[in-house]
This record gives sequence, structure tokens and C-alpha cells, in this order.
Amino acid sequence: MKLSFCRGEKEVGDAMQSSKISAMILIVLFTLISYAWIFIFTGNEWMMLLGAYIFPIIGGSLSLFWLVNAYRTLTGSRKYFWLLLGIGVLFYISSNLVGLYALLIQESSAYPDLASVLWLIGYGIFLIALIYKMQIISISNSNSQFVYNILIFMTIAAAISGHYLIQPIFEQSEFVLSNFTLLYPILNLSILFVTISLYYLTRALEDRRVIILLVSGFLVQIFADSVYVYSYVNEEYLLGGWIDPIWTIAILLIGFASFYVQERTDTAVWKESKYFKFRNTLYPYLSATLLSILVIDSYQWNLNALSIGMVVVFLLIVIRQYFVMRQNEILMSKFRRLAYYDSLTGLRNRTKFNKDLKHIVSEAQKSNTVLALILIDLDRFKNVNDAFGHDVGDQLLQGVAKRLQNSLGKGERLYRLGGDEFIIIIPNLSGNICESRASTILEGFRSHFLVEEHEILMTPSIGISHYPRVGEDEETLLKNADAAMYLAKKSGKNNYEFYTPELNKTMTRKTKIERELRSAIDKNQMELFYQPQVDLNTGEIVSVEALLRWKHPELGYIPPDEFIPMAEESGQIVPIGEWVLKDACKQNKTWQEEGHPKIIIAVNVSVRQFQYGNFIQKVEETLRENALDPQYLKLEITESIIQNINESIMVMERLNELGVKTSIDDFGKGFSSLSVLKNLPIDTIKIDKSFINDIGDKTSEAMVKTVIDLGLNLNLNVIAEGIEEEHQVNKLLENKCFVGQGYYYSRPVPAEEFVKLLMERTLIY
Repeated sequence: MKLSFCRGEKEVGDAMQSSKISAMILIVLFTLISYAWIFIFTGNEWMMLLGAYIFPIIGGSLSLFWLVNAYRTLTGSRKYFWLLLGIGVLFYISSNLVGLYALLIQESSAYPDLASVLWLIGYGIFLIALIYKMQIISISNSNSQFVYNILIFMTIAAAISGHYLIQPIFEQSEFVLSNFTLLYPILNLSILFVTISLYYLTRALEDRRVIILLVSGFLVQIFADSVYVYSYVNEEYLLGGWIDPIWTIAILLIGFASFYVQERTDTAVWKESKYFKFRNTLYPYLSATLLSILVIDSYQWNLNALSIGMVVVFLLIVIRQYFVMRQNEILMSKFRRLAYYDSLTGLRNRTKFNKDLKHIVSEAQKSNTVLALILIDLDRFKNVNDAFGHDVGDQLLQGVAKRLQNSLGKGERLYRLGGDEFIIIIPNLSGNICESRASTILEGFRSHFLVEEHEILMTPSIGISHYPRVGEDEETLLKNADAAMYLAKKSGKNNYEFYTPELNKTMTRKTKIERELRSAIDKNQMELFYQPQVDLNTGEIVSVEALLRWKHPELGYIPPDEFIPMAEESGQIVPIGEWVLKDACKQNKTWQEEGHPKIIIAVNVSVRQFQYGNFIQKVEETLRENALDPQYLKLEITESIIQNINESIMVMERLNELGVKTSIDDFGKGFSSLSVLKNLPIDTIKIDKSFINDIGDKTSEAMVKTVIDLGLNLNLNVIAEGIEEEHQVNKLLENKCFVGQGYYYSRPVPAEEFVKLLMERTLIY
């Protein structure tokens, strides 16, 4: 379905391009035929007059057809601009029909006054159309320089027009009373003002090409009118002469502009307002210089020393001011680059991304097209900075930027959002471009980066979101791409994921959990469950493990493996761990005071919590506050403490001095080093349940036996977790593991239920 849509869209685009080429050929042929007619029939007054009316009618009708087509194609307020232009062209055609009628029926070679009136009405409607266009265009793209440039340009145009066109008409008063010649320069000045204003207002807008064609058409028309008025005043104008086709060419250019309103101008979004930037700076000074020359010419170049000095000083001021303005332009260009480009990689930055994405989404909404965001985050980039320093990290980012640029397709743009995050915008999405682009990026990262003789292997995690399928605004698209990227990291890194509605549910839940995790303890939503650890020979409870549970009022019980990693990542695991330690010690002391057998309570401790600066102090305070003998507390930690082995050994030795026992949890699941393990001052190792699940398999049983033998040889207690069936108990006993826990004996239960288990003493089923 997507491919057929894109194919249809391409066919429409090809048809539009073909129509434009045909229209341009028609305009060129029309111009050649018009001037060929004049050349052939020069001296034949009647044939020249016939051509003066026939060709404008044909050209005007063609332009009217194009304008009406644009009006019918567009929707909203934009269409009425083309309707007004069409009405203006209709009056232009009507004026020539009146002239043709006078020539053929009345056999008059004079240009009828009614034709002049209709033509001038057409000019008035053109002016109304241009003013209407100004009203519907946002003026946010204008600035004070734009206003001054227009005022300078219009002042000079009015002065030249007044001196060379209007003043001669006033001097020959009979012309003013007998015809409408004076109205041409007045209307032309008004049209000139509005067209120049439109040019400035639309330099960065989507219909800039339309306005350039319209401005060109009206400038050609103004040129023809100016030559006509000048020739008419000097009694040199000849109806049907070389001036007449210029008016029709202007009308055809105005009609030709309508071809561009039906196009999506995707590339215009990417371009900054650089069009004619140099000329915009130069125009006022050239115009002022031209006016000065014309002023001097009006005095027949009769200059004295003072006037020469004034002219020289004026020119020097103009030159100086021009160079000052150019320097300002250069500085502003540098500031714009600093504002929109990343200084390290040379890529566009987050500010430019936000600006471009807003325009691209707006274009996609208008044209009903699809776009995609590809968010790239480098895996373990922090490790590079920590290991080799920030200089190497910066050079690595530059290398990454180059590889990403090499993976871009046509029309795609790459941005650095900050840190190690990059993003690509793909407009006009079709086919499997996203999959192809993501695969290209991953392939580009397969080889090492060579930075200062360091060979660094870097991998990316990529998240992809689509407009409008999973987001209809910039913020949602970026947020969803980030969510997909997070899933890619969670799925093992070095891959890509698409954002889906299902992922939206997952991320909504994740966000809710992360947000409410901070207040869960204060709201009494956290509680401890207890699972007995039993003697496998007798079934007697010898110790207990405290396990954290979170009962959310809306989500119910949230699995620990869901919220614990979030707590680790956010740092909330430290206060949560402190609460667990205090509550577990308090509960164990309560059971002892109630006369139940004294047993060891095992509490899981996060590595982050374990390496926290005041961890030992917190343990001491907790034992003291609850008056619990340290021998009845065991702290369970994971194998990841080996990453900071020296610091971990110091903490465990201090705990050993306090009398607190320590245990390695989930032993065999990580990457323990035996040479390190023998130096750890621990009391117990716990066999991970993944080994117990498959203990019936010979390979798994051999691994379990190896772990048990290792523990016994190191004089460590060995506890098996995850026991669910009787044959697992038997296998463990055969291999000399005598303590275990699991659902075979009891699932984790609240404190009040665990008391009942304590009273039963043994758990043999």
C-alpha cells in the first residue's frame, strides 16, 4: 500500500514537471512568434494592430487557464489570491477584445478609452490581489532592514518615475485631461511597492519561487508601462510595436507562477534565508549612487569645487557604510553558525534540529506525507571518556559524525543533540528506508575507530519513530524515538528498534513507575516478604531471606525485576536499601522478642548501596537502633562487586569485624574470578536458580557439583535457591549441599504468615 502511494505520488510529480516544461516552451514560442509577426508585418499598420490585439487575447487566455486551475486546486485562503489574479487577467483580455472589436467592426485604429479603463481596472485588481497576499503571509520573517530597504528603493523609484515620467505629463496638460496615461506610473509605483515587500516577506517561506515568478512578471509589466509612458509622452509610441508583446509576456509569467503552488517544497524548509543576501546589502548603496548620478545629470554636470567635494564625501560614506554592513553580515553569519551548529563535530545542533523538525512536520501535514526520526546513542561511551580521557572522547565523536554522514541518503540531515546522541530526519519516507538506513549505520560501526593509536570499538543503539503513525508533533516524535532507543539498549545494544503502540504502553508504565518510585516508601506501599532457608536433611528453618515487594494502588504488585533496575539507574536504590535493612532488622528483633527461634535474616544489598560512602555507618546505626546481634544479619551481594574489588574487600572486612555475615548471591550467573573469590572475606555462596532448574541434566549437575565443591574447599556455606521439586533436593543432598530455599518449601510470604512457619519449625512435604 505504501509503495503504491509513493508510485502514484511520483507519477503526479512527473506530470507536474512535464506540464511546467510544456508551459515554458509555450511562453518561449509565443514570444518568438509575436516578434516574428512584428518583424514580418512592419509597415502594414492593420496587420500590426491585429497582432497587438490577437496575441494578448491568446496569451491572456492561456494565463487565465493556468490561474483558474490553481484556484480550483488550492483550498483555504490561498486560493482567493489566484482568483483575484485571474480576474485581473480577465480584464486584460477584455480590454484587448474591446480594441479588436473597434478594429474589426468599427474600423478604428485608435485605442478605445473603454479598453484603457478595463486595463487600468485590471491593474487595480492586481494591486488588490498583491495586498491580499501580503495579509495572508506571516510577517515574522521580516525585519527592520527589510523596511528601510523598501523605503529606499521606493523613494528612488518614485523620484525617477516622477522626474522622467510624471513631470513630462504635467508639463503637457492636454494629455492629463484627454487620457489615463498618468495613472500608469501611479499604479505601477503601488504595485512595485507591494511586490518588493512580498519578495522580502517570502524569502524563507515555502512559496518563495511563486513570489519570485510573480515579482518577475510584474517587474516586466512595470518596465513595459514605463517605456510606454515615456514613448507616449514623446509621441514615439506605436500600437502593435515591439513594446506590446512585453505586456503579454508579463501576464504569462504571472500565470506560469501558478504551477509551483501545487508542489511540495520540501527543500525550501532546509534552506536558510540566504537568497540574494549579498545583493540585499548592496542594493541600497547602488540605488543611492544611481540617484546621485541622475541628480548630477539633471544639472548637466555643471559642478563646482563644493559640489564635487560633496559627491566625493557622499561616495566615501556610502563605500564605508557598505563595508561596515558587509562586516556585520559576516559576523552575523558566524553567530548564526554558532547558534545552529555544533562546534565539535560541525553538525547541526539541537536548536537547528528543533527549528527544522517543526518546518518538516508542518510540510508533512500539508502534503500528507510520512517522515521518520532515527535517534542514535553510543553504547558505553562514558567508559571511553573514563578510560582514555575527554580528548580521545571528543575525537571519537568527530569520527562517529563522519561515519554517520557517510550513511545519509539524499535529502536526509544529521544533527548532534548533545553528548553522544545524534539524530537523523528522513522526510518523504517511502519503502524500507528506515531499516536500510539503520542497517547501514550498524554496518558502519563494525570496524574500529583509531584515535591516538587506540583501537576503539563503538556500537550504537538506534530508536526510530514515524510521523504520523506514532506521533503528530515534534515533542512526541522525539520522545518516542528516545523510547525506542531505550528498548534497543535494553535488548542488548548494537541494534535498532521501532516505536510501536505496544511500546507506548510499556513506556507509559515505566514512566509511571519511575515517577512514583520516589514516594513509594513514604506512602507505605513497600513491604517485605520472607522466604525461609531450610536444612535440606531435616526441613528445619535455619534462616530467612527478606524480599522487597511493591504493592501499587493502581498497578498492583510490581515485580522486583521491573522496579529494582529503575531504582538502580535513578539512585533510589540507596534510600530503598536503607529502608529494607532497617525494616528487616526490626522484624527479626521482634520475632526474637516474641520467643521464636533466633535465626539469621538475609538482606539483599545493591552494589551501588554497598559502595556508598557511609554504608558501614548505616549498618552499625541500624543494628544499634534495633538492638540486634550482628551475628543474626547476613548481607547478600552480587558478583558485580568484583568490578571494584579493593574497595569491596575493605567494606566486607569491616562488616566481618562487626560480626555481620556476607554472601555472594546468584553465584555462577556472572563472571567471577576464582583468584579474586578466594580473597573475599565472605561466609556463603548461593547457587543461582538457573543451575537448579536443570539439575536433572548431567552437564548442569556437574556445574552444580563444581560450585558446591568450590564452596566447601573454601570453607564457605553453600545455599541453593529456586528449589521447586523433590528430585532437586535429592540431587543437592547427593552433592553435599545441605541448605536451600524455594517454592518447594514456601513461596515468599508476609511477616504474619512467616510466623506460622516458624512455629511449625519444619517444612517437609
